[in-house]
Amino acid sequence: MFNKIWNWIVDIVNNIISSVMLVLPDSPFANFTVPDEVQKILGYVNYFVPIGAMLGIAAAWLTAVGAYYLWQTILSWAKAIK
Repeated sequence: MFNKIWNWIVDIVNNIISSVMLVLPDSPFANFTVPDEVQKILGYVNYFVPIGAMLGIAAAWLTAVGAYYLWQTILSWAKAIK
């Protein structure tokens, strides 16, 4: 019984998300290509400045800080903290 209710809820959420995605426009960056010369230069720059690693660390940090502030907001709404 619980499985049927859960599947029904998941189907409704999937239908809502699919409907919203159909309304949104396609990404303008889907077919974006970087010229070969620029890729070569970026390869040299990335050897000395690990941009990919820096972006990954920044994303993880922002996620952690965002989760902290979200949790603090939820707790202050619940009047659990001052």
